[in-house]
Parts: sequence; C-alpha cells; structure tokens
Amino acid sequence: VAPLGAVGRMALTNYLTHTVVFTTLANGYGAGLYGRVSLTAGLVMTLAMFAIQIALSVVWLKRFHFGPLEWLWRSLTYGKLQPMRRRAG
Repeated sequence: VAPLGAVGRMALTNYLTHTVVFTTLANGYGAGLYGRVSLTAGLVMTLAMFAIQIALSVVWLKRFHFGPLEWLWRSLTYGKLQPMRRRAG
C-alpha cells in the first residue's frame, strides 16, 4: 500500500504524465492508436503505465519532497521557491 501513497503524493505529476503519454499514443499527432488497439491491449498498456508510475514515484520521493508539478504548484501558491531536495542522511 505504501507505494500507492507515493503516487498519491505526486498525483498532479502522474495524472498529467499519464494524460500526455496516452493522448500522444492515441491521437494522430502521435502513434494514432485510437480505435486500433483492443480493449485488452489498452488495459495492459494502462496497467503497465501505472506500474511504471508507481516505481518512479517511489524512487523520486526518496530524493525529493514533492513531485515536480507539486513543487511548482506549491512554490506558486506560497510565492517563493520551496525546498525540493531531501537532505542526505
């Protein structure tokens, strides 16, 4: 369950990454796969993408406090750059 917490802490980054990847795969300006991929293949692609996002979120949050878009959002909200990198130790 803990790895899913990492995905949740980076929800904005993961949501937008997933959206960009799959719209690029589906639409004509990308791979144009819309309507050419079976439901099963689409589900497998989605689950694979989610598994990759889980792994990358866990690794990212070992080094940084926030996801990149969460950091940007937080910095804009507070009006100053927020510390991003975790201290070694």
